[in-house]
Amino acid sequence: MAWVLAGVVAPMQKNDEAAAFAGRVWFGDDGAVVDVTARGEASPTGFDGARRVGVGNAVIYPGLVDLHSHLGYNTLPLWSDPARNTPYMHHDSWPGEDGYPQLVSWPAWTLLERVPECVLAYVQVRALAGGTTSIQGWPNVSRQPVNTLVRCIDDDPIGSLDDPVMVSALTQTTDQLAGRARNLSAGRTFVYHCAEGRPGAIVTREFDDLAATGCLQPGLAAIHCSALDPSHFARWKKASGLARGPVGAVVWSPFSNLWLYGTTTDIAAVRSNRVAVCLGTDWGPSGTKNLLGEIKVARLWSDHQGWSLTDHDLVRMVTAAPGDALARAWSQPVGRLVPGGLGDAMVIARRAADPWTNLVSARESDVLLVVVGGRARYGTYDLMRAAGEHATSSIPLGRHVRRVTLVLPGTKDQVWAWSDLTARLDAVRADAARRPPSGPAGVRRLRLPDRLPLAGDPPGTPPIAARPDMPAAPAQVAGPPPKGVTVNIPPIEGLYHSLSWFRTLKGRGFHGGALDALAGFYR
Repeated sequence: MAWVLAGVVAPMQKNDEAAAFAGRVWFGDDGAVVDVTARGEASPTGFDGARRVGVGNAVIYPGLVDLHSHLGYNTLPLWSDPARNTPYMHHDSWPGEDGYPQLVSWPAWTLLERVPECVLAYVQVRALAGGTTSIQGWPNVSRQPVNTLVRCIDDDPIGSLDDPVMVSALTQTTDQLAGRARNLSAGRTFVYHCAEGRPGAIVTREFDDLAATGCLQPGLAAIHCSALDPSHFARWKKASGLARGPVGAVVWSPFSNLWLYGTTTDIAAVRSNRVAVCLGTDWGPSGTKNLLGEIKVARLWSDHQGWSLTDHDLVRMVTAAPGDALARAWSQPVGRLVPGGLGDAMVIARRAADPWTNLVSARESDVLLVVVGGRARYGTYDLMRAAGEHATSSIPLGRHVRRVTLVLPGTKDQVWAWSDLTARLDAVRADAARRPPSGPAGVRRLRLPDRLPLAGDPPGTPPIAARPDMPAAPAQVAGPPPKGVTVNIPPIEGLYHSLSWFRTLKGRGFHGGALDALAGFYR
């Protein structure tokens, strides 16, 4: 369905990324962007009688790209070990804490085992609430969920390459990395956890392995890199052989790094060596709820370090920078509203005159519309209807309400009520606390009155299987819990940064109070 979105457009065009103007974004029948025009410019052909949706002086941005998350854990609250009083050294340190399986691994595994469709829908809506249209870090699934609201960076078959975006949350062997280097040379993108920890920690060997196997190429998007020093990024720049342009990308998760390690990536050194910077939320147990939260942490830490990052620099980290990293493999513009680009956009209410400050300061209540593949997926009642989406579920967002296009599993097009989805999640919480999770058979025993089985699978399809993408500790998997053990699943986390969530920051984690100021953006 071709349609037009009109307002103030901040498209992040390559030839003038700072431009913002009153104009229109034209979405074609195939869901891609046909054109972006300023007010008064001629309309492209083929839009006679097309639906027009106006957003006044609100700002239209490219949809946000979250290049690092672990969605299977994003129903869970922030986690910390109360007995720990010093920061962890690296990513293999904290999963071995005594209470970690009970509070993180087993709850995530149990929810995905019992109600995978519910979990996958919930975490996608949480991403949409922050304007995210593409996200990396999905659970391992046997097939697509019924509701695919946000692009799956890990597996979406965009472009002509087979497996265009390779990902790994676990450290790979040098033989495996040598294969990745060949894939990178063929034009693919490789999103890889690398050197997560404190400066000088043993995990710097992961970067050395990347260098030794030829993986320091422009298509590498290395997650965290918080243990590295400026010499590592200089090696990357030299290894690329490029005289200009980005030599690769670092995916920065400042909240999670500060929470676990008390420090984070040397972004000044990253940028000075022409490595692009992207933002990622990491996950619920040590991350923000969405990119609108993470960009504010980046703002706070940049100011604290004196890095002089502008608001436009920060907006690039959630739009054009990760988009360019993916466009290499997908062969289609991402993170930019340009002709031929992916039809992903979001609309933010006007909070500040400068469009970049406006996005950095935006809250979930300011997200008025989110478009994925040319289709409105989330937004206000009026804008969703104006965009042609009438069959939507109502989502409570504090004092606000949004609508989302959720289909009830097991039906062709019946709206899935948000209250039903959350009731199913809570039913699993109650049942798991009474009796041990029992695998697939338990799915069919657990019922809600007059509802579909909690698995919610469409008729004639095998039950979807979903598993967390991280281990419980080094050389361990995230579940199931030991036989006969009940699981106390924490209350399902909310979709937005609430005052109650901010209260959980103080006196926990290893940020030294640096994250306490985050609440100031939401007052």
